[in-house]
Amino acid sequence: MNRLTTIFLSLVMAVAVVGYFVGLGDGVPKPDGLYDSPLLDRELSATVASEVKLIPAVSYAEIASTPMGPTKPWQGMPQALPGADYDLYTKIEPSEAEKEASSKLRASRRAFNGAPPIIPHPVENTTDAACYACHSNGVKMAGLKASVMSHQFLGNCVQCHAPMAPAPFQDVDASVDTSFVGLPAPKQGKRAYQGAPPTIPHSQWMRESCNACHGGPHGWAGMESTHPWRTNCTQCHAPSATLDQMPEADIVPMLPPLDVVAK
Repeated sequence: MNRLTTIFLSLVMAVAVVGYFVGLGDGVPKPDGLYDSPLLDRELSATVASEVKLIPAVSYAEIASTPMGPTKPWQGMPQALPGADYDLYTKIEPSEAEKEASSKLRASRRAFNGAPPIIPHPVENTTDAACYACHSNGVKMAGLKASVMSHQFLGNCVQCHAPMAPAPFQDVDASVDTSFVGLPAPKQGKRAYQGAPPTIPHSQWMRESCNACHGGPHGWAGMESTHPWRTNCTQCHAPSATLDQMPEADIVPMLPPLDVVAK
């Protein structure tokens, strides 16, 4: 019995030693099946290797300052929109049909009136710097026009603007049944009297740049101002008294109630 045990253990050890050296000769195992990737193929031809673009890994502290764009659908060279050269004697008449079409397009990108618009294109391996490159002043790329930011620069675009679903899930119906109904989008501002400048029919919070929608070469069709050369819109157009002014002086929006102690 002891002789058979010794022979069996010797065979096991021999197979283990042979398998160890065979494994060293084969190198590191490569994934197959679902995890196939041309980036793992060490025998790529020179042509294929030149088309593979690898982004070196960076530390978390360097992510914010590392350019990672553009995304796959935006490989064309961006072209800056030309500056507006206004003719003070040209009469600008916005089209009601274009305004209606722009309003429908804007509404389709928002969960409700006043909500941040979704990002209507994929966002892949980009940072906020890539967003600002197109949306800070407006550019044309791949036959499309990038909307201009209507507010100041913030540190995280996708905190408010929801990106599109990843490629495998873009055909999934992610709609949710809800009974919530937002306020209707305003059509025009009210006037104190006939001929008076209309008030701003929406809040100015996150909409400080009026020309993002109402002026310049990057405004929305049908919503352009008839006098875009003016530099101070609120000099004539009064902000909304109900949407932009606090009803009580002791209340600060988005903060808990403050207890003010008089001394």
